[in-house]
Amino acid sequence: MDGRFGRPVNDKKEVSMKRLAAILGSLVVAGGTFEAVASPGGQGVDARQHRQHHRIEQGVRSGELTRREAARATAQQRHIRAEERRYRADGNLGPVERADLRRDQARASRGIHRQKHDAQDRPPAELHDPRVNARQGNQRARIGQGVRSGELTRDEAVALAQEQRSIRQQERAYKSDGELTKEERQDLRQDVRQSGRSIAREKNDEEQR
Repeated sequence: MDGRFGRPVNDKKEVSMKRLAAILGSLVVAGGTFEAVASPGGQGVDARQHRQHHRIEQGVRSGELTRREAARATAQQRHIRAEERRYRADGNLGPVERADLRRDQARASRGIHRQKHDAQDRPPAELHDPRVNARQGNQRARIGQGVRSGELTRDEAVALAQEQRSIRQQERAYKSDGELTKEERQDLRQDVRQSGRSIAREKNDEEQR
């Protein structure tokens, strides 16, 4: 019985094992098998949640979603997952509960679409500095080349790699508020220049391997 409305719930015993296996097999998404909860367009409840989470991440990377917009969309996804857990707590997901989850997901999907196409787009350059990123890539290549050529000892390479990690950590900290200011950008560039000098010094000292 449906606990909220007192109506019998179809236990679907008539579904054959072959058909059940086919349904489960068709719901393998991202290396996992999602529960066979049918919805329009062939998307299950879990599969649709996974797709919406991917859309949020893509929106952040492309600059279509600000950090605040992404946080709101993610909170909405958590709310839907919590609601689904409550519905499944009795071991059954009834048709009314399933329909409620679909409505919530449809509403969340419209919200993601709306936020990705509103006027609050974050310019992709806001969180990226091509000069810093290019020099970091170049410096990592120089460290690898120095190890292969013997110009860098193992200890020197480890220390230089740690310096690179520190710069990346500093960059993530600066970006954590959804913005990379002019001052923060200049600080990162200074750190990258200093790292470049460290690599040159270690590759040309007398401690060759």
